[in-house]
Amino acid sequence: MAKTNAERMKKYREKRKKDSVKYETAKAQARARNNSIKTKLSGASLTEFRSKAKLRQRKCRENKIKRLINKPSSSSFKSRQSFSKSLKKVKSSLPKCDRKKKVVIQHLAEKFGLVPKSKHQRITLQLADKLKTDVNNFYQRDDISYQLPGKRDTVVVKDDDGKKVTYQKRILINNLRETYEFFKDENKSVDLSRSSFADLRPVFVVSKSALAHRNCLCVYHENVRLLLKDVDKYVDGTHCSSLSTFTDSLVCSTNNEECMFGCCSICKDFFSENIQENVSNSNSKITWSQWASENGRVEKKEFSGSVDEAILMLKSKVEFFFVSCMH
Repeated sequence: MAKTNAERMKKYREKRKKDSVKYETAKAQARARNNSIKTKLSGASLTEFRSKAKLRQRKCRENKIKRLINKPSSSSFKSRQSFSKSLKKVKSSLPKCDRKKKVVIQHLAEKFGLVPKSKHQRITLQLADKLKTDVNNFYQRDDISYQLPGKRDTVVVKDDDGKKVTYQKRILINNLRETYEFFKDENKSVDLSRSSFADLRPVFVVSKSALAHRNCLCVYHENVRLLLKDVDKYVDGTHCSSLSTFTDSLVCSTNNEECMFGCCSICKDFFSENIQENVSNSNSKITWSQWASENGRVEKKEFSGSVDEAILMLKSKVEFFFVSCMH
């Protein structure tokens, strides 16, 4: 069957492209021919020539884009078997949960540009400036933290203007959880999480763990606190959640010397009623830490035993703990 003019011209161009020298020469001749035609035109004919050239160029670009879209992507794998092995390996590494799997695939598709990146922006609630100031002042109260007297006990902080301000270091009297509970008791209408409360702590207000070895530490308080930390989950209620709640649950009033020295007939059995009778899983094995003096040095030691043994040790330390609270 005879070829059409278009088919013969297409074959001629393909043959000419194989010879790079002849192809470049033909392109140069075509450019010169078009430029010579353009120089002979003027006015309306030149405008018409330019508009037709623009239209041709636009169609050429559109056809090029269509060819790129319709053209199947070339695989980087030499065979279908190697592609299947890689695909199987990736699938086995994905989470089994469909929801998590979808999140991972979506993230990878965005990372490698297969789909446009998500424009979702997380909305965070901003704390009021007054609340930040109130929390800052709360941390610096004398009943919440005490100031260290040493000349070296200072912290340099940059303020909002970039100026350096020197603050005297302060030590929290209670741990952060107890301090947060005090704040919530005084500000019941304020909605503030413990993590946000911790983030608002000034840098010059530090916990007890930051105390240098030259600073004294009440062994009676610390030993009771360490025991409470380990037995809390085995005692029903909140009696062992902190030193303050533990003290309140054992006496009628912390300001009454008779109660604190064990002379009150009303609260003398509060330890048995509120602590020992509310113990669950009493035979469970636990470990706890205690400060002990050995060879003139106070060191922290590890103990292990049942919950009942830890409760009995806690009971033996209550008397000295209450005496130290009154001094």
